Order: sequence, then C-alpha cells, then structure tokens
Amino acid sequence: MKKISTVVIACVIALMTMPLQTQAQALKGSYFLDYSLNRHKLNPAFAPRADYFQLFGVGNLGVGIGTNLDIPTFFYPKNGELLTFLHQNVSMKEFSRALPAHPHFDFELNTTLLGFGFYTKQMSYWTFDLGIKTLMDVDLPRDLFLFAKKGTGTAHQSFNIGNINAYAMAAMQASLGYSRNFPNGFRGGIKVRVLAPFAYMGLNVENLRLNTSTDKWTLQSEGYAQMAVQGLMMSSNEQGVPSPQFDIQRMLQNGVVSGWGGSIDLGVEYTLETGSAVDGLSVSAAVTDLGAIYYDAKSVTSYKSQGEIEWTGFQDVAINGSDFEASLNEFVENAKKELLNLTETETSKGLLRSTMPTLYVGAELPFLKRSMSVGVLYSCRFSHSYPRHELTFSYNLTPCKWFALGVNYSLLNTTRTLGAILEITPKAGPSLFIGADYIPVSWTKAPILLGNGSFNAIPLSYRLNLHFGIAMHVGSKYLKK
Repeated sequence: MKKISTVVIACVIALMTMPLQTQAQALKGSYFLDYSLNRHKLNPAFAPRADYFQLFGVGNLGVGIGTNLDIPTFFYPKNGELLTFLHQNVSMKEFSRALPAHPHFDFELNTTLLGFGFYTKQMSYWTFDLGIKTLMDVDLPRDLFLFAKKGTGTAHQSFNIGNINAYAMAAMQASLGYSRNFPNGFRGGIKVRVLAPFAYMGLNVENLRLNTSTDKWTLQSEGYAQMAVQGLMMSSNEQGVPSPQFDIQRMLQNGVVSGWGGSIDLGVEYTLETGSAVDGLSVSAAVTDLGAIYYDAKSVTSYKSQGEIEWTGFQDVAINGSDFEASLNEFVENAKKELLNLTETETSKGLLRSTMPTLYVGAELPFLKRSMSVGVLYSCRFSHSYPRHELTFSYNLTPCKWFALGVNYSLLNTTRTLGAILEITPKAGPSLFIGADYIPVSWTKAPILLGNGSFNAIPLSYRLNLHFGIAMHVGSKYLKK
C-alpha cells in the first residue's frame, strides 16, 4: 500500500525507539510479600517488618517503560523479512486482533529523597516519604491505526480522526501515613500527601482531518496545549519550529513551584482468623493518589496549533526498505514546520487537574505456615483519558522471615509477561530489594541488522522495568508478628 497515514508511522517509530524511562511507585510483585519494605506504597494498610529509614540515591531506584503498543502489534516476520503492519501480506484481521482497544504510552517516576517508618503501640505503624513524582500519559485513537492499514485509494474522500491526548507533570511530594490493627481481623491505613508541582503540560488534538486523492493525502490538524512551568515560554525558530525558552528572571521572581495540590491513599485488609477452612486467607483493597492539583493562573500558558501538510506516502513498507528512512525524515521535517506551530492564547484562570488515582484489589491464600502463598491482584490506574487495567497472578516463597522471593504473571494491559522480586529484610541491619514486574519471556526471529553484524531475535514486549533499593532496618519492640 503506497498511500498511508504518516502520523501513525511517526508515532509508532517514536514509541518503539524511545529509551527506557524510570517508572512506578512500587513493584506489584511486592504486594503479597509480608515483610516487603515498599508495599505500603500500594496499600497504606500494609506495614513492613520493622522500623526503617531510606536515603536519597539508594532508597528506591527504578527504570522502566509502559505501553500496550508492543512489537508484535506493528512488525511481522514473514518470508525472511520484517514487515510493518501496513504490508499487503499482513491481513487487516491479523492487525486488528493485535491492536489494543486504547493504545497508549505511559511513563512514571517516583524517587525517594527521604523515607522512614516506625511502629508504635498496638501494632500501629507510621511512615513518612519525601520525593519527586513525574509521569506522562499519551493516548492515541485506535481508529487512526485501522484507517492507516485500510487505506482508500479513492479520490476526494475526507475523514476526521481526533482524540489524541498527551499529559505530563512533575511535582515534589511529601506524605505521612498511618496504619493499625482493628478487631476481628481488620487492618486499615491512610496516607495524606502534599504536592508542590513545578511542571505540567497537556496536549489535545481534537481534530485530525485526512483528505485523500489518487496521488496524495492532505493532513490538517487542530489542537490545544497548556503548560504550567514557571519561566518557560515557547517561541519559534527561523524554520518556524517551536522551541522552549527559559526566562530565568521570571522564574526567580515567581518561584519554581507552579501551584499546589494534595491527595490521599486509603486501604484496608481483612484476614480470616485461625481455625477457618481457609486459614490465613486475606482480601485487601486500596485507592492511592486520590486528589487534585491546582496550577496558578500566573504560571499557566495556553497555545493553539493549526497546520496542514501534503504527503504521498512511503514507497516501501518493509522496515529495511531503502526509501523508508528518507520518507520518514521528510514527513518529520514537514510536520515540525506545519503541524507543530503554536500560537499563544489568552489565559485568565488557573488549571485544576486530577492526580490520576490507582485502584488495587487483591486476595492471598497462604499455606505451609505462611512459608508459601498464592495471590491475585487487580489494578486500575485512572488516566485523564482511559483507565489502565491489569491483572497479576503471584506465587510467593518465604522460607524464613528475612528472605522472600516472588514471581508473578501479568496480563490485560500488556503483553503477557513474567515478573520477579527478591527481598532481604532482617529485623535490624541493611535490607535489600531488587525486581521487575515486566520481563519478556518470548522472542521472535527477525532479520534486523545492527552495525556490522546481524541480530536475529527481538523481544515480544517493550514494557520493561527494574527496581532496586537499599534501606536500614533498626528493629522494633513492636515487631510485626
């Protein structure tokens, strides 16, 4: 197919070639590890084994990328070639079956600058965390990809495909949490969080009009952008491409913080008492990051974008085709000049945005005196556009109190992947955790050339993460039993 939507190709290439980013509050694999140091970040009712403290740089380091647009969705090894989804040998049914309902790309970073927790009377547990939170969500309409695959080849037809959204924010956050036991097997917890945002950006492409003809496509876009960064302005260079410019004096005058916000975490756990048919069975639920951020009017700038480009499409839709790179570069340059031109519009009021909460619901059944357990965890993060659902099955091994190992299997929002976590948590002394939620376990042969050699296998998932951290346990006379 010669005529294709190059917006789709540009988005796909950008997503597939982005470097790994830092991610995530805590590993989902730690949800069912009794003595895990960080699982109170998933449910404030949970408590670690003993008192602890974490310091910046070694407390919690993570790296990862989240997307449901994996390699098998867009690239297909057939007859010795790696074909894109646009190739005629890839059927519409095959591509539609692989495409998710709400394609998205997510990035998240929570880094701890200072953290500590301690027990008080009646098994009550207090936590405090100071850190930086950064996240980004990009949502793309499914119909845009399907339209690109279908094509038309018919003159003078018009289509309108919109609803492309992107959001990014960064904020300093401080949280104070408390959890305790209640009668009849219940434990509850709450965490209150104060947010000081210093960056926000939102992009909404409401209209994306495609006008087709027999020899070219015309692409027209109309969108809006909002930014809330003290001292940051957008200006165009000589080629008309927007570029950010910092006004240091304005930033120093108004301060780095661009607003204020807050959120809470709520959690509960119920454990069946000894003597029941399913001894130790526990069910739990939590909602985290339930709140909002308000960006001051003096820090908010709004922009409108309108543009149009003409395109004849790629000449070769095999990934190693000779015209592919040149065609892509030509489109990118045209898009910079025409589709990314920004015009500032008047802003008279502030901006209120959700903190995008996450819901967790879990159930765990231990056996062999809690040395092993199995669990299932449902999670849903409510983005500004579409929720991200995920289901995780977990097997956990705790041969002794200071050593825990968990493996898990996730599906729904991602290519089916395995995860693993290892935690060493003595009641006193240094503790260590390392793990990942998304490890690709399947590889496919593909004729990819890297430098002077060839590499004939690629992972089936680009959703990867890795977490590592060290803390100091200092014991407690109210040590968790």
